[in-house]
Amino acid sequence: MDEIDLQPLRITNSWHVEWNLFYEIDPSIETMHYLDSSSLLHLNNYSLKRAINLDYRPENDVNGYFYLRVLNLKEIINSKSKEVSFDADWENLHFELKSKSRIEIVKEIERLVREIPPFKG
Repeated sequence: MDEIDLQPLRITNSWHVEWNLFYEIDPSIETMHYLDSSSLLHLNNYSLKRAINLDYRPENDVNGYFYLRVLNLKEIINSKSKEVSFDADWENLHFELKSKSRIEIVKEIERLVREIPPFKG
């Protein structure tokens, strides 16, 4: 099998790609090894205090689905160093979508990076 390219995505410049293992493939017996990571894509936008995370669940299951979530990022300031870090709130999601369609997920990611409002928490 030929090497598969990463899924092209239109991401606006304020988003930071933490990791990207989201390939331009649809789930099948032959492609499941591309969907064996617990997280396929993770994007952060610190100015909006949001993160976008994409999983495939269950891992290695051809009957699984893509699971897209938007997380709220809470700002944490170190009292000694004054360094700012962010903690994702995985329990209180801003948005979630489960889909078997890679194309639907791509369209939703591209919409979210353009339209998502800032987290006010």
